[in-house]
Amino acid sequence: MLFGSWVTRSKNRGLRGLITPLSVNLLIFQQVMNPFCALGQTGGAGAAVSSQTRQDMQLRQQVKETDPMAGTQAIEEETVTARPISPDIGDVQIMTKKERKPCFFFTVDTQAFYNSNVLYATSIGNTFGAWQIITTPEVGFAPKIQDEQYSMFFPRAGFRYQFFTYAQAEPPKTEFYQTVGPSNLNFQIANPYASLGWSFTDDLYVEFSIQGNIYNGSGRDWSSYNNFLNEYPLAWQATWFKSFAEIHSVSITGRASYVFAISPAQNGSPSNNQFSRTDNNLTFSWSTTPMEELNTQIYASFRLAKFTGSGSDQTPGSTFGSGNNAFTESDRLDFQQTYGASVTWSPIEYLSVRAFVSWTKSDTSIPEPVTGQFEAYNAGTGLNLIYRF
Repeated sequence: MLFGSWVTRSKNRGLRGLITPLSVNLLIFQQVMNPFCALGQTGGAGAAVSSQTRQDMQLRQQVKETDPMAGTQAIEEETVTARPISPDIGDVQIMTKKERKPCFFFTVDTQAFYNSNVLYATSIGNTFGAWQIITTPEVGFAPKIQDEQYSMFFPRAGFRYQFFTYAQAEPPKTEFYQTVGPSNLNFQIANPYASLGWSFTDDLYVEFSIQGNIYNGSGRDWSSYNNFLNEYPLAWQATWFKSFAEIHSVSITGRASYVFAISPAQNGSPSNNQFSRTDNNLTFSWSTTPMEELNTQIYASFRLAKFTGSGSDQTPGSTFGSGNNAFTESDRLDFQQTYGASVTWSPIEYLSVRAFVSWTKSDTSIPEPVTGQFEAYNAGTGLNLIYRF
């Protein structure tokens, strides 16, 4: 049950900040002259950047979970060798103590890396890099079904709280971030989830899941944090895994989902569902395990997102026809390709350390100032701690 062990072993915008009080005329002038100055405010562009950041993190998590080392110990623990008994011995009764499997787990995962384009901006004039730190404590329930008739199913439920923090790595090119700094992008996500996995065969694992991503943020000042975006993905995922030549393995993961998204009304902007979408990706991964504690991976992932929501966060009465207040996703189609590599070292059962690098290129059918057409590369490290009880 290699893929079942993935479930039990899973190690598993803030663009809205405070703006120094300005007169209305000065604010209008800034938004007309430089629409990116409004990214720290309530607005669709800010939510779009945060949502894309969450998508990138989800892909890294998905690739990490195909690590073949994640399943090794679970297989060894459950392997039983059957030997025939001589008929001369007669009937033999064997009594064994039923092994208790931990049902709960607690993990803390931290990623620290450089992002060359934190705004996922289209224009090179608005592109700048920054450090990102993503910290995710998680508690979950993942029981192992003992009944052989249903032992191929792996239910799981839990709760994550994710902290997305930014720090300056190079001078921002936009006047707004030169003043407030990248930390104005800080945000947090509350992420309850539930899933049911099915080990269809030894090589094929299927999972159905539902989640809630509740975005909150307003830069550094936690007391002023507000809810600016809610996403509810309903997803189906299938992973095919094959080992060969002892230390090599390949996996192919397909994920199809529908994400219902709602941006709550605030600061004069009406609520809208413009970020609702079908969100699908196909990921190919090749892993090598030269030694028991070490694993390397290279992967390629392709994402196709079709936005199905309507409307925008246009503030009633606003005259900024081309600014961020008019940000809309109606009938937009995105295609993103990501290529990456990672090295993971697991010195003990409950600890793993990794280094990773990736490059993403995105194209879109509707030009937007951010998240539509961009290029970005990431490079950094991560650490994961897990405790089962």
